[in-house]
Amino acid sequence: MDATEHESTLEHALDVAKANAKQAKLLVDHAKAALAHGDVTPERVAQLEELQRAADEDLQRVIREQ
Repeated sequence: MDATEHESTLEHALDVAKANAKQAKLLVDHAKAALAHGDVTPERVAQLEELQRAADEDLQRVIREQ
């Protein structure tokens, strides 16, 4: 893999990690709103919050690797 390919791969990984973190936040926000209306359980919100933590950790890892 040459330097250009490596840079492109890292940029792609960063784009994916950012998109995942953004999507996870949206899911948590929507779940919290649904919880307020009684449409989801607190356990589901907790699951999605864990997903968001994982996505945020992955984003931070990718940023460190840049």
